[in-house]
Amino acid sequence: MTLRQTWLAEGRAEVPADAIEPGLWEEIAEEAAHCATVAVVRHNRRPGLLVMRDGSITSPQRCRVHPGGKALNALARSKVLADIAGEATGQARMTPIRYGYKFYAPGDYMHVHRDDGKCDITFSCGLTPNLAPMGWLPRLRYLSTQQVADELQEEPYPQGGEEFSILHRVLSGFDGRRIPHWRTPLDTQSGEVLITICFSDLSVKPS
Repeated sequence: MTLRQTWLAEGRAEVPADAIEPGLWEEIAEEAAHCATVAVVRHNRRPGLLVMRDGSITSPQRCRVHPGGKALNALARSKVLADIAGEATGQARMTPIRYGYKFYAPGDYMHVHRDDGKCDITFSCGLTPNLAPMGWLPRLRYLSTQQVADELQEEPYPQGGEEFSILHRVLSGFDGRRIPHWRTPLDTQSGEVLITICFSDLSVKPS
C-alpha cells in the first residue's frame, strides 16, 4: 500500500530507516545526553481522563521532558519528514509544531490519552534500543472524544489494545490525536529515551 493508503486504513506512516543521515542521529544522541541533565519532571497526578476543547484527552503521566536543541530541531524540520507527513495525511503544508525528548525512568508511565488536537501526525522513535512497545487502540480512531473518554475512563492501560513498536533511531508516524495510546510503567532497571515530533497543516484554508 502507499503511504496514504496505509494512513487511511491503519493510522500509521513508516519512515524508511535510511531517510535520516546516521550522522544526525549521533548528534541527537549527544544532545539528548546533555538535555537529560536539565530535563524537567512532568508529573500529572490528576486522576482519570480529562476531555479538552481541542479534542485531546489528557491523563496521568510521569516522565522528564526537554524541548531539545539544534540537532533535534534539524530532524524535526527536515524536508524528508515533512514530505512523508504530507503524503500520508494528504495535507499541503506540514510544519513541526511541537517536539522534544522524553526520558523514562523505572516506574514512569503515561496513561491512555489522545494528543493535542492540532497534531495531524505524531512521529516517535527511541534513542535507546529495545524499547517496550506503546499500546494503542486503532478501533477507536473515529469515535468522538467524549465516547473515547466514557469507554476508557476506568482503564489507564486498556485491555484488548494492540502494540505499536517504538523502533531504535527509526521514526514511525501515527494518528495520535485520534487513536488512544499509552505507555505502561517502565519495568526495566535502565531508562528509556524517546523522541516525539508533532506536525500540523498550517496552510490557509478557504473561507
